[in-house]
Amino acid sequence: MSRSRWNRWLWSGLALQALSSGVLVAGEPAAYSDEWWALRTQDPPGTRQVEKHGKLWPPFARPQGPKQHWVHKYHHAHYWPYPYAAEDASYVRTVWNQQASAGYVSATTLHDYHFEADTHGLNSVGRDHLLWIAQFAPPQYRTVYVAQGGSVATGQARASQVELALREILPEGGVPIVVRPDRFQGRPGQEIDRLREMELQAIQPPRLFTIGGGGSGAASGGSSGQSSAGGTSGGASNIR
Repeated sequence: MSRSRWNRWLWSGLALQALSSGVLVAGEPAAYSDEWWALRTQDPPGTRQVEKHGKLWPPFARPQGPKQHWVHKYHHAHYWPYPYAAEDASYVRTVWNQQASAGYVSATTLHDYHFEADTHGLNSVGRDHLLWIAQFAPPQYRTVYVAQGGSVATGQARASQVELALREILPEGGVPIVVRPDRFQGRPGQEIDRLREMELQAIQPPRLFTIGGGGSGAASGGSSGQSSAGGTSGGASNIR
């Protein structure tokens, strides 16, 4: 076989492999160009799922499409588990921050029991809680949320009273006030106090147990037995 014919067969085989592997697909950028690499860099790692003989191989979830380039396979094998571990950690931090924000919204809310029912003004508990929000809550969560109550007018009246009380605590201001619908999930203080009283009443008085009667007699009996045994042994020695 001549060398020129061998070269033709070689290039024909390479072209056929390139076409069959999807390197040259209509609408795609030129192979191995910057645009082509940018397109292929989004390929997920792992075995591809294919359909053969009416079945999915493998039968569980796997990425589909063209196989990953060997350069990207080496990159994933060399730097694993990055960047996926960093993405997972970022997701966990995001959920954590969302939970912390939701918790501080509840903690910095002035609920119904913080206000007087007739005047919508803050009671002593509400003023103490407002002081904690304005001075001790973390700065990123320092927002006063006011429970709206039964109507929009009630929420506005409460917000006005909170604004007046907040000016006495912080004349310079800077703490936002937000009215929000709220349904406090908890128990009244009287109920909690009653449960505590019932708990204290159910405590049994302390009892002191005397360890004694039979044990001391046994001990004395044992000592007398020892003395009598000692006397017998002594007598036996005297008999000798």
